[in-house]
Amino acid sequence: MAKNLIKVPLMIPSWKSKIKFPQRFKGTIVEKWADYWKNLFIDYRQMLQDLRSDIQDNPTKAMKYTVGIMTVCCLMKKNPNEIDFKDELKQINNEIVMVSSACLNENAAQHLQFLNTCYNQGALHYRSLGIASIMYTSDLNSSCDLYKAHCSYVQPTYLSFLSRIVDVGIGGRWWNLFIKTTNYDVKS
Repeated sequence: MAKNLIKVPLMIPSWKSKIKFPQRFKGTIVEKWADYWKNLFIDYRQMLQDLRSDIQDNPTKAMKYTVGIMTVCCLMKKNPNEIDFKDELKQINNEIVMVSSACLNENAAQHLQFLNTCYNQGALHYRSLGIASIMYTSDLNSSCDLYKAHCSYVQPTYLSFLSRIVDVGIGGRWWNLFIKTTNYDVKS
């Protein structure tokens, strides 16, 4: 298989000499279209040849790039979404209801109460960043039409955005929710 792939770039020039364009298509858009695709194929063939020689010249650099690209692809595939957050929040709420108040971790209960309040008010928002996701709060619901929602002087600044982030999701898990509610049944 690999030997056949190595021979393909050498076979293309022989195909080009065998293929002749009919005289009636000379100088038309069909010939320009064929030339475009032929040049595109030649460019990509040259790029693949250069890539092969670069990999042979510096295999450690190629391995680093390959591992980096595969890591980014895996993170993108396992990027949690808003539904995952809501499902996890509901599951933890259902588990916390079963725990006695004498054993309940107050920090976990307060965090869940805050998230539920924000969720019910519509002030909890989701953003996907490709390889990670964030959940953040806002002062008002997105459908709110008060003056405070439109006035630029009372809008939160970009610098305060980091303080409004509630959770970060990466690798298929919402990490702040996981960390704060891991020991919800151990009183601290």
